[in-house]
Amino acid sequence: MADALDELFVWTCSEGEEAAVEPSITAQAPQVSRNDADAHLQLSAAATALAVEPWAAQDARQFAGACSSAVHFGVYGCCVVRDVMSPAQCDALTDYVDVRLAEACSFVEESGLDEATYVGDVFGKLRCRQQRWDIKLPMEGLVLEAMQSLGFSLGQLLSAAVGPDALLTELSCIVSDPGAPQQPLHSDSRSHDPGMLSALVALQEVTRAMGPTVLCPQTHCLAGSELLRSVRPHSDETAARVLGYQDRAIEEMSGTHVACQRGSAVVYDSRLIHCGGANLSSAEGGARRRMFVATFAMPGKVPRGSACTIRRDVIGRYRVRDFLVSGGEEQL
Repeated sequence: MADALDELFVWTCSEGEEAAVEPSITAQAPQVSRNDADAHLQLSAAATALAVEPWAAQDARQFAGACSSAVHFGVYGCCVVRDVMSPAQCDALTDYVDVRLAEACSFVEESGLDEATYVGDVFGKLRCRQQRWDIKLPMEGLVLEAMQSLGFSLGQLLSAAVGPDALLTELSCIVSDPGAPQQPLHSDSRSHDPGMLSALVALQEVTRAMGPTVLCPQTHCLAGSELLRSVRPHSDETAARVLGYQDRAIEEMSGTHVACQRGSAVVYDSRLIHCGGANLSSAEGGARRRMFVATFAMPGKVPRGSACTIRRDVIGRYRVRDFLVSGGEEQL
């Protein structure tokens, strides 16, 4: 199974094409789907504010809180959970990621590769790569501890949203430095069916000037995709360069820049319209932004783009259930 997934994921990520992940397990996630409400998409600033109002991690861990967050996630397609990782974990990972990034950049340069286009052992596929990197991480040490913390805090939500058999398809850290442009609005799935989500944990406080993730709540449905097409001046990502387009599109889709505290997780359905924000210059308050990323997909779901940034030795080896807490102990 792991070997087959290895070939499929590497082919998908390298060539940027779709491939069928082996559907050996048919898991149905008990989440609320937006598909039935496609004809009634109603966006508002009030709904957006409610969608990204942070939850406490301890509430998400409790059964009642987990049920509420799962329903919330089904309706809005996103949520924010505080204190998923401790300050000490975030600080340690910050130093670790900075070293990994420096090593990765040196490797690419010494290999005579083009950092702007290279996708391989150290960097994954990512939109708008100027001053922005997606670093593949090994499942060991600080990274393994981080995944255990993520499972402890978000395990109930993950199980409700995508099921315990969902595969880990992305394990990385997205880093942006001052000067990184805003990405075009997009989703990480071509399918309108549920079954894939991403959790991005802030390793430092993320301010508005640092280009936080932009989320458009309730757009994880066909109507959301159609609305994005209607506000796009072009059919491809050159739209991101059209003056004023992004601001108008985000406003029309009731999007919000999700500034958050260190250790907070920004969780979203992969169908949701979103993007990485613009990291302003240092003089304007911009600073390095590091987001620890894990994506899980139900068997049969096909990740694309950055949603399959994962090392070859991690592909196909881990599922949601591997990070769930049983009897007070992590399973790993």
